[in-house]
Amino acid sequence: MSKAKISILSLLKTLSESPDTVSPEDITKAITHSFKDELSPVQTGTLLTTLHFTKLDQKPEIIAAAAKAMRAAGLKVDGLQADVWGNETSEGKYGGGLVDIVGTGGDGHNTFNVSTTSAILASGCGLRICKHGNKASTSASGSADILTSLGAKLMAITPPIVTSIFNEPSKRNFCFLYAPVFHPAMRHVAPIRRELGHRTIFNLLGPLANPIDYSVLGGLEARIIGVGRRELGQIFAETMKILGARKGMVVCGEEGLDEVSCECRTECWRLLEDPKTKEVIVDHFFVHPKETFGIPTHSLSEVAGGRGPDENAAILERLLKGQEQDDEKAVKDFVLVNTAALITISGLLGPVERVPGGTVAKGAVWKSAVEKAKEGISSGKAWDEWSKFVEKSQKAEGTQT
Repeated sequence: MSKAKISILSLLKTLSESPDTVSPEDITKAITHSFKDELSPVQTGTLLTTLHFTKLDQKPEIIAAAAKAMRAAGLKVDGLQADVWGNETSEGKYGGGLVDIVGTGGDGHNTFNVSTTSAILASGCGLRICKHGNKASTSASGSADILTSLGAKLMAITPPIVTSIFNEPSKRNFCFLYAPVFHPAMRHVAPIRRELGHRTIFNLLGPLANPIDYSVLGGLEARIIGVGRRELGQIFAETMKILGARKGMVVCGEEGLDEVSCECRTECWRLLEDPKTKEVIVDHFFVHPKETFGIPTHSLSEVAGGRGPDENAAILERLLKGQEQDDEKAVKDFVLVNTAALITISGLLGPVERVPGGTVAKGAVWKSAVEKAKEGISSGKAWDEWSKFVEKSQKAEGTQT
């Protein structure tokens, strides 16, 4: 017997006739019904299409509502020790909490897997990385594809395994959460999304749906989210504020890149806590490879992807081991500026001074972060963190079979 369906016809009529009267709570309820497979495919498709063409899916409060529904429908990570969440009174300094770096994807540039590589490298620099990701949908190699090629058994990384990774005495610094494991309800929506032929609000939710953000003790201490369209920068910053983020940065390369660009300026929207009022504010400025980080510029053609996961994985391994080939120097610099941005924003090297609005960030801390990233390679710590994660995932898979 098929499952009884719930009708959201009245909401759909309101969306088409007077969309501005629809509340975030209405969207939360509707998205929740779709995750529970309680809506017909037609109504789910109509909901997503109407949100798209009314541009309601560009409003921070609506995106936040959908993200909350996605969080509630996902698996939780319980039992993490208190130190995982960092020191809330650190006033910009890194308190030892969990950190992520991720892009929305779909920017059309098909560059190397820089966020994934930067996440691993940052773990070797002292940041505790809990990266959330998936297989490729619009590129040749997604984060999960490249990590699987390097031996990780991502389906084996379940909530108890995540807890053990960060709680065990060795205090490992890297973990990857594979989206299909932690968001099984997405299977009810995925076929409908594929048939719609246009982007939906779900294209924006991945970077906002890291399972750590709705675990019992708190969320990520810091994060960088890359967007491929500059109009999404302020939108994402405001959405993160609504969802409770207190430290982070949204970035968009001026060429429409959802990473920190290695070619030109990157527009930034930084979330930080005002030390006096404790209110989260958003600073708007730019970073530049040479001016901010002291790194030579490279065209995006030099860091283009298009390679399959196995080839990208081989490049990632060489980079983390300091064995990159001559034609991979640009990719390494690309990784270094993104890793340095994460190190800086997380406060690993101390609080970061505010950047005057609309100017290019400069100062010793940004360049020091590049040197810190290089140390993560030369010390062997980044590759060690990755190797230990692979070993943990393989052992976990062995216990499940």
